[in-house]
Amino acid sequence: MPPRPRPRGLPVILALLLLVVVGCVSGSAVPPEPEPERTSAGPANASSAVLGDPRTIDPCTMTDPAALRRFGHVTRAGTVSLDYCLLHVRMGNGSLLQLAVGELRHVDPATVTRGRPVTRRGPFRIVREAPLPGHCTRLIVFSDGIAMEVSADLLRGDPGSGLCSVAEAGAREAVTAIGRGRLEHRRFAPNSLALTDPCRLVESDVVGRVPGLGRARPHSTPARHQCRWGEKSARESRVRLVHTAGDPPRRLNATAVIERIAGRRTVVSIVGGDPRMPLCMAETAHLPFGAADSGQVEVAMLVVAVPGGDGIDACEYARGLAERIWPRLPAR
Repeated sequence: MPPRPRPRGLPVILALLLLVVVGCVSGSAVPPEPEPERTSAGPANASSAVLGDPRTIDPCTMTDPAALRRFGHVTRAGTVSLDYCLLHVRMGNGSLLQLAVGELRHVDPATVTRGRPVTRRGPFRIVREAPLPGHCTRLIVFSDGIAMEVSADLLRGDPGSGLCSVAEAGAREAVTAIGRGRLEHRRFAPNSLALTDPCRLVESDVVGRVPGLGRARPHSTPARHQCRWGEKSARESRVRLVHTAGDPPRRLNATAVIERIAGRRTVVSIVGGDPRMPLCMAETAHLPFGAADSGQVEVAMLVVAVPGGDGIDACEYARGLAERIWPRLPAR
């Protein structure tokens, strides 16, 4: 195991101490959020009417590999998120695509549809976002300010491999599944991360000790599995706390270390393995997830970006935050 990176410079050490000892967040676990009230009336195209509790949606029940087989060989890619289902599509020309279905985000329906092609499928609207190199997205827009993302990404091969056609087919299949009542929900234990809002696990004044985040406020997602402080920009400081699922955390590059933080086994690593990259991730496993023999677990993942510093600096801030957050995770 490589040695734990040392903090560089007094400001980082002082900030880490502030993260650990300042603030009024208690060390007790936060109870799970109550289930959102179900809506029995209202528009048929409102997410609250057709999706149920967004925290427990099983996004893979909105996919059907058979609906994509005209593009090539389709396989499920395994669980990597509580929020979306991931498929791999091996196209006829040999290119490999991945299709992610189900992640919810807040939108202004009027803004997101303005100037973009929109098609209707029953009561739902599918919006075509402008494609980017190697990426194409469709949004299923509901009437209550929620949209479901269906995105295709090129992993290997020809950029002209029909990404947008795959994304469109995935969005249409998701709408069909919702409309025909095929959407199912997972069952979670009361102490599951899926039922715990990450925005409630740490106060903003604690996150504000990270340089550039003094005035940052938490931004959640509709499923309440993610919380972000700071802007979505590589030039800005930001902190993300994500409750996810998949394989247990492990060392993925030479910068990764396994240590105990607040009594929990934690993998701390510089994202990408380059110490010059001011981006660090700390992960800890929680309850088992999925089938008993899958070996998968729920994971609390903390990502800290500190532009102007380096990966060692970012990891010290990540450790400091983890010291405050991990004790408030539900008991195992």
